[in-house]
Amino acid sequence: MKPIRTLTTGASLLLALGAGSAQAAALAEIYQQALQNDPQLKSAQASSLANQETAEQAKANLLPQIDFSADTRYVDSNFSDYNNHGYTLTLSQPVFDASRWYTFKQGQQLSEQAKLQFEQAQQNLILRVVQAYLDVLRAQTVLETAQAQERAIKRRLDQVNAQFEVGLIAITDVQEAQASYDNARVDRIEAQGALDNSFEALERLTGAAVGQVDILHADYPVQNLTPVEPQPWLEKAWQGNFDLRIATTAIEAQRRALQAARGGHYPTLSLDASYDDDNGNSGFTAGTENTETSTIGLTLKIPLYAGGGTSSQTRQAEYQLTATQQDREDALRAVTQSTRSSLRDLRTNVQSVAARKQSIKSSETALKATEEGFNVGTRNVVDVLDAEQALYAAQRDYANARYDYVLNLFQLKQQVGTLNPDDINSLDQWLVEP
Repeated sequence: MKPIRTLTTGASLLLALGAGSAQAAALAEIYQQALQNDPQLKSAQASSLANQETAEQAKANLLPQIDFSADTRYVDSNFSDYNNHGYTLTLSQPVFDASRWYTFKQGQQLSEQAKLQFEQAQQNLILRVVQAYLDVLRAQTVLETAQAQERAIKRRLDQVNAQFEVGLIAITDVQEAQASYDNARVDRIEAQGALDNSFEALERLTGAAVGQVDILHADYPVQNLTPVEPQPWLEKAWQGNFDLRIATTAIEAQRRALQAARGGHYPTLSLDASYDDDNGNSGFTAGTENTETSTIGLTLKIPLYAGGGTSSQTRQAEYQLTATQQDREDALRAVTQSTRSSLRDLRTNVQSVAARKQSIKSSETALKATEEGFNVGTRNVVDVLDAEQALYAAQRDYANARYDYVLNLFQLKQQVGTLNPDDINSLDQWLVEP
């Protein structure tokens, strides 16, 4: 294991994002770069800030509205010509407006929803970084086993060629070995391409080329979680899962929208004041006149008939509230299912890792026995090649089982709503330089 390495200074960040060069990077460093450069996270942040303005806009409708207007006119008629100009200052303050009030409360819920959505995007980034990183490790494992298998089959091919030249084996053994070697070369070429693609996925997250990553320590603990019972995990997910929290906020926002729609039936009361200054000549009197007018009063409006529009809007809001309630119920069931599945997958992963580790030992023993049989003539080269292939497949499957455990662990943490950057740092401590 190693100490956590993070990018904390401008110099180190520039170093990590060096111009087009492929860098070696630890998981924590890649995550820090993704925080700075991932377009999806930046888009989510901008969308969150934009949606939070909904509350401010709704609040503005409850505050005084002040307007200023000015005008000037020139009149030319058969009787006279004159100029008239002036200005008007008006103020309107809602005293009672149920629709505006509930729209404001809806805006608060929508603003809270926007914050939750950005927090969810941050969790998604953590999971995307871990998954992309593990994809690189998987691809590296496949390439390493493909390279090892190619080398082993090449040695076997050289061996059977030598034996064929002295007449110890038939040509068919040489042909079988040659075919296996050709296939191994193809597997190695394809594995190299898959590894390059996985690095490209990391570059998409970080904005910088990464040429090498740290590998998972052999002693990384793969163990069952406590508590073993699913109920505590389900209760935590029901409280902390972001899909559920967002769905709950959506219900509250839509409930306020329904109240605002119903408020369209209620009377409104507003305080109105104005000041008007008019300066000009009427055309009938000599000289100019200045008229100042100040007014203040209350305005009561009682909606009587709006063509059925208000009632339609109310019904529409009721249907939308029902839809959001059903969406939350679906989210609840999905979270419950996903949490149980993650717990089940983790238990399976623990057993799978142990079984596959044992399968490596069994495959090694089988290969050794097959090689001895080949040397004494009781087994042919195909048996040896199959045994070698089984060993490399067991090694590859064991590594993938470990990566599956790590990914499922992070997915469970996301399900219960606890996934955070500390989880990245904790995993990073179990990564070592290759």
